Amino acid sequence: MGVMMSSPKGPRGYVATLDDVIVSLDKIRGHLHNIKVLQTSEKPQNNEEKSHKIITLEVGHGPHPDGFEPGAVDPRTGKEEWKLNQICAASCKKYLQKEGYEDVEVTDENNYLGSIGRNNQKSDIFISIHHNAFNLDKAQGAETIIHEVVSNQWDHALAEYCSKSFSEDLGITNRGVKRMSLSVLEGAISDRYTPKQGVCLIEPYFITGRDVDDHEEWSRKAGTALGKAIISYLNYIKSLEK
Repeated sequence: MGVMMSSPKGPRGYVATLDDVIVSLDKIRGHLHNIKVLQTSEKPQNNEEKSHKIITLEVGHGPHPDGFEPGAVDPRTGKEEWKLNQICAASCKKYLQKEGYEDVEVTDENNYLGSIGRNNQKSDIFISIHHNAFNLDKAQGAETIIHEVVSNQWDHALAEYCSKSFSEDLGITNRGVKRMSLSVLEGAISDRYTPKQGVCLIEPYFITGRDVDDHEEWSRKAGTALGKAIISYLNYIKSLEK
């Protein structure tokens, strides 16, 4: 039996099926969850708590056993994703250390899949840093990725903070959190150190976007935004502790 309702996919009087209604309700629940996570009062950590947090930033692409992989390349400028991943990671580490987080590990070598678990040992946060690309230069926006099957609510919360921070600091669309069965995420999650460890992959912006006038500066800003997101996530986790 259908429910009478207007729909952007049809004329007024469109009859939605029960499945349509269920899908719509699921989307609403998801949006409400996102709002709840991002509006929860955050409780700042003290210096001692900061010193005990281990944050691992994995620089995507680069050297690996079969040679060198530059990642995506902007055809207009020749800028390589791997170099921009490095800039983003360095900027994030600098910001976090300025804020009192001393144990920030940047893995820029041995990033092939067999090493992901070892790179992730004892981390409170593991983030694989990448940049997006597309064959049309009008594409732009920030997005994050969590594992389609084995991710948990903490991964999703971390990813939400990241995509929101990139969008705000870079002034671009928030494309939100995507779910994909990526080996890099599965490898990190399989060696998850604590239940509340956050694991996600980030793509702060499209390096192929026509609005990117200075790739290095955009990636530096993305690194600072990432640092802010990480701190917000850690404060959020603390706010849940009794």
